[in-house]
Amino acid sequence: MGREVRRVPLDFDWPMDEVWRGFLMPDRLDSLPCPSCDHGRGSSGWSAEADALDRAFYPGYAGPGWHDKLEQDDVDCLVEKGRLRKLVWREPTPDNPRDREWVTVPRSAAEVNAANVEGAASMFNDLSHDCINRGILVAFRCEKLGVPHTCGQCGGDGGLEAYPGQRAEADAWEPVDPPAGDGWQLWETTSEGSPISPVFASADLLAKWMSQPERGRNWVPQEAARKFIDVGWAPTAAGSAELGVRPGVEHVGWSATA
Repeated sequence: MGREVRRVPLDFDWPMDEVWRGFLMPDRLDSLPCPSCDHGRGSSGWSAEADALDRAFYPGYAGPGWHDKLEQDDVDCLVEKGRLRKLVWREPTPDNPRDREWVTVPRSAAEVNAANVEGAASMFNDLSHDCINRGILVAFRCEKLGVPHTCGQCGGDGGLEAYPGQRAEADAWEPVDPPAGDGWQLWETTSEGSPISPVFASADLLAKWMSQPERGRNWVPQEAARKFIDVGWAPTAAGSAELGVRPGVEHVGWSATA
């Protein structure tokens, strides 16, 4: 996210502060939710069976919960998916300077369940469950029970296509840059990307525009602006011991000058 310089045609007239159309991905789904997977919590993309298992995972909503009553194959599934890893301290080596790493180790259902009983679970406990574990377990339980995991109507997306092939069209989409040319223009990349300056015939003219005092807090000394243009990109803000925290364009410009 930040600012970049683009070379565009001198007559490029895309409105300033408006995201370039080639950077806007078409909607994958329309705004209408899928009615088949709206189980009272919004369209989730889950089957009714999966939704019931998810609601019952923790105690309170639908009984005592099954988060601390896992079977061994449930735990094995989590381990296979890279979950329930163990933090191991180790002696650093030249090839691996880290003094700790997460490793996959076998886990028993008994130790995992004990770590998740009321009062034992903690964000600092590497066996505590989170929403990722819950989702994996719900899908695995559905598979064991022979019931569908995702909604049969929307395929798990939680919404319906506005027209046939909409998802495939969106999935195949790739961004298209604005046309190239001899002009110089400043763009923001905090959003998908939009022009924030007029098009100029030279880098020096763009730098002069960037240094105009009427730009307020976006004003940049002309020398720094010219150096930034040579670099071509800057983050929104940056800092260093020498320059302190400054707007990214100014920081890059002075860094390039130093």
